Amino acid sequence: MADRLRPTDPPFVGPYRLLSRLGEGGMGSVFLAEAPGGRLVAVKVIRAEYAHEEHFRARFRSEVNRARQVPPFCTAEVLDADPDHETPYLVVEYVDGPTLNEVVADNGPLAGGSLHGVAVGVATALAAIHGAGVIHRDLKPRNVLFALGQPKVIDFGIARPLEPTSFHTRAEEMVGTLAYMAPERLDPETDRQLTPAVDVFAWGAVVAYAGNGRSPFGGDTPAVTAARILTQPPRVDNLPPYLAELVIAAMDKDPANRPTAAELLDRLLVTGAPSPSVPPLPPQLRHDAEAALTSSSPRPPRRRRGVLIGVAAATVLAALAGVGFRSFTGEPAAAPSSAAPSSAAPVVAGPNIFDALRKEAFFPENDNCKYRNGLRVRASEFSMCRVYSSPVFPARQSVTVRAELGNADSCAAIFFRAENKELGEDEYADHYRATVCPGEVNLTSSIDGRLTSIAKAKVATSTGSAHQVRVVADDRTAAVFVDGREAVRGPLTETSLNNGRVLLGAVAGPGGGAEVTFTDAQLRSGDATDVPAFMTGDAQLTAGMHLTYDLGRISILEPAEYVTGAEYCRRFALPSTSASCNRKLVPIASSTLVALPIADKPRYLDYRHDPAKCLDPRTHAGTCSVPFRTYATVTSEVSPRPSLVTIRGGEVAVVARINLDS
Repeated sequence: MADRLRPTDPPFVGPYRLLSRLGEGGMGSVFLAEAPGGRLVAVKVIRAEYAHEEHFRARFRSEVNRARQVPPFCTAEVLDADPDHETPYLVVEYVDGPTLNEVVADNGPLAGGSLHGVAVGVATALAAIHGAGVIHRDLKPRNVLFALGQPKVIDFGIARPLEPTSFHTRAEEMVGTLAYMAPERLDPETDRQLTPAVDVFAWGAVVAYAGNGRSPFGGDTPAVTAARILTQPPRVDNLPPYLAELVIAAMDKDPANRPTAAELLDRLLVTGAPSPSVPPLPPQLRHDAEAALTSSSPRPPRRRRGVLIGVAAATVLAALAGVGFRSFTGEPAAAPSSAAPSSAAPVVAGPNIFDALRKEAFFPENDNCKYRNGLRVRASEFSMCRVYSSPVFPARQSVTVRAELGNADSCAAIFFRAENKELGEDEYADHYRATVCPGEVNLTSSIDGRLTSIAKAKVATSTGSAHQVRVVADDRTAAVFVDGREAVRGPLTETSLNNGRVLLGAVAGPGGGAEVTFTDAQLRSGDATDVPAFMTGDAQLTAGMHLTYDLGRISILEPAEYVTGAEYCRRFALPSTSASCNRKLVPIASSTLVALPIADKPRYLDYRHDPAKCLDPRTHAGTCSVPFRTYATVTSEVSPRPSLVTIRGGEVAVVARINLDS
């Protein structure tokens, strides 16, 4: 629950406007804040009295470096950070939802699909966290939140790198909550060599709490609780047999005998699946779990040749089915053909991004990446333009973009399956790369910055005119197409690169001074998502607004369907006890994000100042025009902001706020 700001709290931290307090710990405070584009975020600020103390600043910097590498699979995504600010801060996704504590307190212990979902979601988060080399160290029910029914693990404020050399916790500090601590946590001599097994133990305790309504070792006093942790088996009375078995294994007194988070997740998804009477996981949760399982798999030795582990293809809910496209007459209109993929052609779960690259949206500007009639990239050797929030794309993916080579030394570069690493300024030294140069196309791999050629060919490309470049990859191969014709194809054999980020960039030839201009970027998971028709046409649709930047006239929206809680639970076969079933409206996101310009004179519609007059009961959207400043004033609503969006000629003309509680 948020508290009001204190008189001593600053109005801004960096560019973020503070709205209220979310919590406070020994290292700092967490605030609900508004980002420049209107998005709600959580900002963790280190205590002012500690900001200049080497011990605390070092710990915060370590947290930031590692937290950046945690993929957002059932975790609160890291959005921004400034360790060098006068009061260093970390910005993460704001998760608007109840904690596991609150859910159990209000509704009693979980069962069936709800309990299985918590077990899978928390294991997914741990697999992602541990895969980035971090130990959470304070996993507990209060750090498990439900965002639209999906569990998310929060609070990396006490996360610590695995390496003993980066230990920053003083001997007298005890980080964590006693009832969820592993036995080795209670021995001060072993706290300096903790392993991810402490989080696995906590996973067992959290799942046992979710299913029983009490912690598995809880006693009347801390001493009794500690004694039970050290000497007694966990209480798993009400857990189903398959889950009780996993919890007992996870809470073994010897950390060496506990399964890893990835092994837990594998059991939960495959061999440890619940009975047929338990409903399947929601598609987004299953996607996150499968992606985390893939990305957290132990790495074989570098350059070992073998079969890649791919993200499993899954048939998911039609992304835009029932989204509510309407013509401007108010009558239902047909959705684009991409809205309902046929069951015979399953799509790969994952993000899809469409950006014309005319204004700054998904690809932020930096010293080498500027918007000049497109995304213009300059490089003396090579440059990368990162994607905002760095979404992870699965093994099967495709990238399509138009690229204009500025001179004879300019090569357009598409980096895919790029992996974030801390190697000086080159944070993505591991990747595959397709380069299109004047007269030549190359496909290469890079491990620790060392390039290996996979395939190359002479192709009739030229400077001064745009070429359509397309990269299509599956588990084992990639092909590069230029202007619709295949240029090169080659095997993808780096076993450590099985998914990752997509970046655009430039590579300079022998003479240096490369300049490449990109437009019309299409980044897909799989290869079956059509370009949304509304990018150039007219439409009205419901969507989550990730960005509404009125001054810069650019938006990022995600088509979504908003259905009643009862319909949501019916569609996904959730038990009636699920918290989602009682919600007025529940969003079903499409995972397709689109950057669109905002019209010259947009209208913003709201309902909050007069719901009786300004709320349409049919669409649940506001109808009264307000200034952008009023529209952008945030409340405790979810992010991305639920909206009814009217698009004319590919530009956002009207944005109406949707009331999920109406």
